[in-house]
Amino acid sequence: MTKIITKLADRLLFDIKAADEIWIAVALMSNDGLSLLLDNLKDSCKQNYLIGVDLPTDPKALKKLNELQFTSGINVRIHTDKDCFHPKLYLIKNKSGYSAFVGSANCTNGGFFNNVELSINITDPENCELLKRWFSDYYAKGKSLTTSFVENYQADYLERQAREKGEENIAKKEKKELNDEIEVILSEKNDFVKVLKNYRKKSDYLDIVREREQTIIDLRMSIDYPHFNNIDIERYFSYKELGHLIPIAKPAINRHIPELKKLLQWLCDESVDIAIRYENAISGDLKVEGVAKAFVSKILIAHRPDLFFVKNNKSEKALRKYGVQLPRGLTEGEKYKIMCNTLRQICKDTEIKDLAILDYYLYLEGSKNE
Repeated sequence: MTKIITKLADRLLFDIKAADEIWIAVALMSNDGLSLLLDNLKDSCKQNYLIGVDLPTDPKALKKLNELQFTSGINVRIHTDKDCFHPKLYLIKNKSGYSAFVGSANCTNGGFFNNVELSINITDPENCELLKRWFSDYYAKGKSLTTSFVENYQADYLERQAREKGEENIAKKEKKELNDEIEVILSEKNDFVKVLKNYRKKSDYLDIVREREQTIIDLRMSIDYPHFNNIDIERYFSYKELGHLIPIAKPAINRHIPELKKLLQWLCDESVDIAIRYENAISGDLKVEGVAKAFVSKILIAHRPDLFFVKNNKSEKALRKYGVQLPRGLTEGEKYKIMCNTLRQICKDTEIKDLAILDYYLYLEGSKNE
């Protein structure tokens, strides 16, 4: 069924209050518009945003989204292609099915209440799935929202408010900066992918998969995953695969087993953004003496080898070899999150099963010329 909506807020707010997941793609978002959504969504609602900056999106909204993406399940990306991003899509899913609003209304008070706007409400499942696919395609092309981008954007936003002329050039500048910021990570991606594809074609690939799957099982048993009631540090350190941990840290860690249990439960809590988990484990309130990046990332890959990678000297050396460098202005947690996203895509491009298998090849590359 399709309906014409002239006052978007009336119907949209009714639908989002029961939403289990939303997908929003807008050319312009104000802080008031975002607040209206957040105030009416359930805490459990999964949120996905794709936002343009060709029009002067409010930096307060970007700052709020940036903060929320590290403390909740909110997913945010910025459209940075050279073409002007101008859609207005609100797609909602609840227990009853889908409801989508497509039209002229941006995520602002004007778009929701005051302007003369025209939106179409679509509830047909097939068409809503097509809209979801459209969102996913453009979301995949977007760039992650970062703290440094928000800070740079805010400075230029004040100029944009003072003068309308030149807005297009400023938007291009901001998008280029964000593209450059993230693209540094992928500067030698083609060479990296080529090398990994050659590894993938070798006859021992399936043997490596089986060995790594067994390693994951062994690591989990050594820390009594996911309960962590009987943590065996000696046994955990004995596994050289997925990162050789330095034994000197064992006495300190054994002195803090209760704190370690709390840390491991935190690290494996997928309701918290990985950037926040990683940051707290490395330097925050939950840091345990003797526990550093290699230990933390080894726990994470044992927890979810499909999501996380081992960050240690060997993997970092291999990544630097192929020009995989992290942008400035990010926290260690943000850097880890971006790197995980990048390596997951590389696994997909090379048909390598997961990041535990990829770690084997990173180790080989990081060990060359030693």
